[in-house]
Amino acid sequence: MKKKINAKTPTNFDRIESMDYIWEVLSDYRENHLNKFDNEDDIWDEIATSMSWIEESLGMKHGKEL
Repeated sequence: MKKKINAKTPTNFDRIESMDYIWEVLSDYRENHLNKFDNEDDIWDEIATSMSWIEESLGMKHGKEL
């Protein structure tokens, strides 16, 4: 049986909810899939850095509007 990700589905055009949803999915991926790689921490650092750049370009920080 496949596992369901427990994340609240975002509403249309809500950037905060959308970013929260993406972080939930990425966190689930980290917990359930990245642990299979020797460089898990390096991969997660690259993901988190990329997400920070995306948030910054949207005028957000840690899922909140600036």
